[in-house]
Amino acid sequence: MARPQHVNAILDIIVPVFGMVAVGYVLGRTLLTPEGLRGLVNVTFYAMFPALIFRSTATVRLDALDPAILLVFFGGVILLFFLMLPLGRALGMNLGDQTIFALSGTFSNGVGIGIPFVAYAFGNEGLVPLLMIISLHSLIMLTLASFMMEIAAQGSSRRLLAKLGSAAFNMLKHPVIPPVILGLSWAVVAGDVPGLAIPRIVDQILLALGIAAPPCGLIMTGASLAHVGLRGNWRSAALATLFKLSVLPVVVWLVGRYVFPLDPLWLTVATLNSALPAGTNVYMIAQLYGTAVGRATNAVVISTALSVVTLSIALMLLGVGAR
Repeated sequence: MARPQHVNAILDIIVPVFGMVAVGYVLGRTLLTPEGLRGLVNVTFYAMFPALIFRSTATVRLDALDPAILLVFFGGVILLFFLMLPLGRALGMNLGDQTIFALSGTFSNGVGIGIPFVAYAFGNEGLVPLLMIISLHSLIMLTLASFMMEIAAQGSSRRLLAKLGSAAFNMLKHPVIPPVILGLSWAVVAGDVPGLAIPRIVDQILLALGIAAPPCGLIMTGASLAHVGLRGNWRSAALATLFKLSVLPVVVWLVGRYVFPLDPLWLTVATLNSALPAGTNVYMIAQLYGTAVGRATNAVVISTALSVVTLSIALMLLGVGAR
């Protein structure tokens, strides 16, 4: 008896993705020291992922890009972010804690889990809208979070502007933004010069690195979670996880369906990206400011664990079948 299509999707997409996260978790608990993990993470995110991203964007037709996806995704994310701030205040949090709480409920792990997840589900065609989102994701959301944290710290306006400028500059060193810019630039040049292509040997190297990127990224995500562990404030972290995995995807889908209508594939990718677990950058921001570290840690761990279930449900509701 044939399996239903959504069961195929769950088995063929969810199981490999989170199976590799589980492998990474075991490695993180047994073989990888924090120093060894840091080295492997750097290789994965600064060599393999840039190769995959450049190769994916270098063949994009610019006239096929729909900037409305940015309005859909970030419109939903920023709306929910500012709705969660007063909720955090009602729960007795100060502004710094509110910011980490809101960021935990809105910041997706688009690189470590999102790229492999979408690549397995849709191939390079699905990576195009995803990369449009994550190329600005950290720049917008981490700069916003830094702005709120600086206000909470009551720093001077000069210090605030310097901090925001530093945050914006650091985003340019992110493993996503430069290869996206270079890839799209190559696409523009190649479109104007008939027959221009990436040299075969270079393309083979990029292809090999790109093939290794999704599984290595997932393994590194699992290993990182093994070293982060669980800390306090789990109730508010669980509430943030509820917003991240349930409320945000609904908001993004509604905006992309009725306010700024998107192509069905692009709407699906935007919705699935919003349904991803909280990214580890939430934990990094909390560590940087020494605020709500336990809450951020738990939000990352809990949302990653529960996303196995919620992403399976999302695939079923969105009608995504196995490729």
